[in-house]
Amino acid sequence: MSHHTCSRREFLAAAALSLLAACEPPPRTPPLPDWMLTPDATDPELWHDALIIQDLLERHGEIHREVEHYSYGIRATTTSSAPDLAERIRVHVEQMQSRLRRGAAIRQGDPLFAAVFAHHSQVELRVERLADGVRVTETSPDPAVVALLRQHAVRAVSEFVADGVERARRTTPCPPGYPC
Repeated sequence: MSHHTCSRREFLAAAALSLLAACEPPPRTPPLPDWMLTPDATDPELWHDALIIQDLLERHGEIHREVEHYSYGIRATTTSSAPDLAERIRVHVEQMQSRLRRGAAIRQGDPLFAAVFAHHSQVELRVERLADGVRVTETSPDPAVVALLRQHAVRAVSEFVADGVERARRTTPCPPGYPC
């Protein structure tokens, strides 16, 4: 093993470069879109998730959605005849499933989303990939959480599909009788 010795000048130059690099601010991501209603932009995955959501909101007219209600939860089928959009739907649902499992909330400024994520451990979410989208079943043994899931399915996601970005800019009320 050979050792390289350096002059004092080389040593100081290398040390200065290391210190300068350490002092550089981390790369900045653009601010989150206003419809995200999320004050905490420190989540490293949030911007990536927001890009996919933005695409879904902008192309909402190409998305079809049906929601079925059960005493224990809901089943929502979300599809698109555009193959690239169907894949974006699948990716988005997988991202949200991961967020729900971790309790990594989005739209914290939206009362309904805050309530759903506050009860994330009481939600069972199953995803079935379809050729043209997904079928999601959300259930809970807690009737109050079931009410949140229904409200999320109908008053949030189905309205996002119907009206796109304009709807996403508004908050979602909690179900009647639920304290938000």
